[in-house]
Amino acid sequence: DDSRSPSRDDRPKKPDDYGVDSMKITDDDAAFILGKGGKTKEKVARVAQAEIELFERDLILEFRGSKVQRRRAKKYAEGVMAQRTGPVSITDDYDDGDLTMLNVPQEAVGFVTGRAGNFLRTIEEEWTTLMFFCEVGAGGGGRNKDYERLAIFGSVRARRGAQLKVLSAVETKVPGYYKKIQDEVVDLDRGKDESGTWGTDTMNFQDDELSYALGKQGGTRKKLERSSGAIVQYVGHTALFSGTRPQRKKAKEYIKWLFDQLEGPVWVDGWEDRDDCTVVEIPSDCIGYITGNRRATLGAMEEEWGT
Repeated sequence: DDSRSPSRDDRPKKPDDYGVDSMKITDDDAAFILGKGGKTKEKVARVAQAEIELFERDLILEFRGSKVQRRRAKKYAEGVMAQRTGPVSITDDYDDGDLTMLNVPQEAVGFVTGRAGNFLRTIEEEWTTLMFFCEVGAGGGGRNKDYERLAIFGSVRARRGAQLKVLSAVETKVPGYYKKIQDEVVDLDRGKDESGTWGTDTMNFQDDELSYALGKQGGTRKKLERSSGAIVQYVGHTALFSGTRPQRKKAKEYIKWLFDQLEGPVWVDGWEDRDDCTVVEIPSDCIGYITGNRRATLGAMEEEWGT
């Protein structure tokens, strides 16, 4: 058999409960669910992992996918459309194992939303989540509340990345907020991923350590995140590492080596046996060239390859 020609079976298999659901919507809803250049519809489809089609002439929204994918897509679409007329009301049956609820202190809500919702949109994009502020249950208590509830929809990993990014922003606005909720944050979704080892570890930093662990424009944080596979976020002086057990272990080792470098050369014992390590011999007259001015060349390679 000629393995070079892709067989027809390479396409993703349709789930056994694949089907189509549709809902009737209004003209105003249609514009709202589409979003600028169809962006909102695409976002909902991505987070739900369903196909969504809008038939503008008939004002019908069609969802294709497995039963769960269709249910989530419909739920997300309804949530998005409800925002048009005011805060979305979220009831207990809303959580399909795809929802994280986060209290955002009133004085940080504008900051977390960003100009024209920009900050939330950026996080949704980065983590493939759907996020909106909502009322919980019936009869929301007006504007005099201390907190607004932020709903975050997506996979375990996506929700975590988005939640920690929001918490990191909130902490800059309301220092000390994280301390009040740290236990529930750290324990969230423990063991809820495919591997059953999902969890969160933390480390605390001093001021000077924090800026080093962040790096220029957060470059060091991003590099730790990409190379270890764990989510790495700093909330105040606390570093949080979320991921599977092996991912968290790597992130903590990598950050330890980063700090060890401040003291002098770092030796990695047993590197030959590691599956995440390649060693390259560099002639000494090339070292400056490979490193680059203030480490720029190495940094660019790390960024390009996620190492």
